Amino acid sequence: MTKPKNFLVIMGDHVRPDALSCVGNPLARTPHLDSLAARSVRFENCFTQAPVCSPARHSLATGRYVHAHGVRNNKDKPYPGMVTIAHALQPLGYRRIQIGQMHWGDPQMDNGYESWIHGEEWLATAPEAIRKRYEWENQSMTRRTTAGPSPREREHHSGHARARRAIEQIQQAVAQDQPFLCWLAFSEPHPPFYPPRDIYERFDQSRIPLPELPPAGAPAAHADVRRRQQEFAHLTPVEIRQMIAGYYGMIELLDGYVGTVLEGIERLGIRDETAVIFTSDHGEQLGEHGLFTKFVMHEASVRVPLLIHVPGNAPGVRDELVEHVDVFPTVCEWLGAETPPTVHGRSLAPILNGAAARGEWRDAVFSQIGATRMIRTAKWKLNLYGAEPGELYDMEKDPKEFFNRIADPSCAGIVKSLSGRVEAWAAATSADGRP
Repeated sequence: MTKPKNFLVIMGDHVRPDALSCVGNPLARTPHLDSLAARSVRFENCFTQAPVCSPARHSLATGRYVHAHGVRNNKDKPYPGMVTIAHALQPLGYRRIQIGQMHWGDPQMDNGYESWIHGEEWLATAPEAIRKRYEWENQSMTRRTTAGPSPREREHHSGHARARRAIEQIQQAVAQDQPFLCWLAFSEPHPPFYPPRDIYERFDQSRIPLPELPPAGAPAAHADVRRRQQEFAHLTPVEIRQMIAGYYGMIELLDGYVGTVLEGIERLGIRDETAVIFTSDHGEQLGEHGLFTKFVMHEASVRVPLLIHVPGNAPGVRDELVEHVDVFPTVCEWLGAETPPTVHGRSLAPILNGAAARGEWRDAVFSQIGATRMIRTAKWKLNLYGAEPGELYDMEKDPKEFFNRIADPSCAGIVKSLSGRVEAWAAATSADGRP
């Protein structure tokens, strides 16, 4: 294998795994991400450790499951002694650059990175009309249930400033001949779904299909899901299509910012010595199951894109069950750093090298938000709401998760077995005996 000198991690926010045109999505316009995918290993079954921002990002940063790092929701702080990828690379002399939406639960805690670059300076220098429009788009009544064209141009979104700052920092490292880890987190396509007007108006909304509804006879959604559905129950078909168009407009906006950074890497002459990872903190429901945003264990929220390009490695598509906690040890193995014993994930380097991993690879992945936990195998998904087994889906026969089998007597043994695996996983990966 070829050892890269640098690692660039690019994150979106709310990116579904099917939100790329290279996987056949007719609504997606993602030429830059498609180009990256063409030279990457694309993981079709990558899962976030949490369908919400801060817990997911802490799992990516630490390689630990949610209950182990302590950030169970966006308000929690991590347990003391947090060890991140940046800490692991520090002894090797790496620049450790952090830009954008890092979502640290405790900004005062040592995260191993250099000073945080938020990339929001564009707002301070924007014209007053742009600032007011930004505030209107982000108000609580607008943000999650409306979408449309924005008078804000590409340079009036945070992604523009973050892409520019990333290239500035990388250029400094190159000039000083320093290897770097650049962790670049964009906010796009996070709501509100208001892309620039020219992007939004290219969509023919009459041709946008509405999300598929559960068939007649399907059980009612879990009470927690029904509660969340209430926020979006008033949306008409026209408004749902507006939301979908706005989302894919924001995806196109993100793709342009990613392209700016990748073109900068090319211009600096370091493409052949820089590995690139693209992923997202979690997915986006986008009307499926009557929901937008995330916060649930449905596939649209917990399955995420993962592209890994290592120069000299053959591209491909893999279907193993992988998790965000695997990113940390993968970076360490490629760069020759020691993986701390705190890490729960497994390095993807053997898979990236083309090795067959099925025989010895994991057969289940886990996700958690608050007290809700998920175990997902190739066939089954069980969601536990606290101690209550609330949902069981046969993912082979029912990939859209319409038929909850939790009350099916023939599935009682499966529920018991998977529940036991969740408890065993939680006990084996707890943090120093913390519950």
